[in-house]
Amino acid sequence: MTGYGRGEATVDGLRLAAEVRSVNHRFCELSARLPRALAPYEADARKIIQDRTSRGKVTLVVTWGENGDEGKEPLGTLSLDEKTADRYMELLQAVKKKYKLTGDVDLNTFAALPSVFVWAGEGRDPEYYVESLKKVVNQATDDLIRMKETEGAALKKDLDARVSGIRTRVAKIRERAPLKVRETVEKMHERVRVLLEGKDLPEERVAQEIALLSDRLDSTEECVRLEAHCDHFGKLLGEESAPGRKLNFLLQEMNREINTIGSKSADISIVEQVVEVKEELERIREQVQNIE
Repeated sequence: MTGYGRGEATVDGLRLAAEVRSVNHRFCELSARLPRALAPYEADARKIIQDRTSRGKVTLVVTWGENGDEGKEPLGTLSLDEKTADRYMELLQAVKKKYKLTGDVDLNTFAALPSVFVWAGEGRDPEYYVESLKKVVNQATDDLIRMKETEGAALKKDLDARVSGIRTRVAKIRERAPLKVRETVEKMHERVRVLLEGKDLPEERVAQEIALLSDRLDSTEECVRLEAHCDHFGKLLGEESAPGRKLNFLLQEMNREINTIGSKSADISIVEQVVEVKEELERIREQVQNIE
């Protein structure tokens, strides 16, 4: 399900904020972006979210801010280590001259050299901020879950209505199916009489054909199973433990039953109901992708 959550805390005059965004996804995929000071504790932040989400593409962004200045780190001041930078340049020039290499060191290459930029000044040990990190990530996750629950309630209401509509259509199929079988059997009797031109019917043979025909046309079992699947679907919607994958599997079974019903009948009224049920199942399948 889609959702958004935010948590904030003030630590040593800095605003520590966490934002969690979630969009629909078949699996659980989490990406995180944390400030340099808190990067070693990314696994702790991830675990908080992963323990409470089972599906969705989730993004966690943690930032520092002071007086509206987002991105400031609590580790002092970032500065250039001139001695290290000079030594790098000396060595690079020496290598270039000795091995007769071509090319110059550009800004991107220079900035990527290790230890050229360093944090100077007093700053707290990053571990000092771990509890605050967990706090704001928990707050953001709480907000996310609340938004998902609100969306989930609306989604459940919609799915209940759609499943109820499927039950109604299946009931119409069950009512019409026996009549169609009877009509087909009567037509078969009449055609046989016409073909035999008034001669006596081989009742035993006709009875066998009627039995085979009735079995091919009778969709009672499929209707009963489809209604049972609808009941099971409603129960799963009420479960607190993640029913998303179960609902996906159940929809496959429901599709199988309605396809069988459609293949057994050439009756226009039944086929119309079959088409409507299949369209409704497809809409439900799309919605179920949003359920954890």
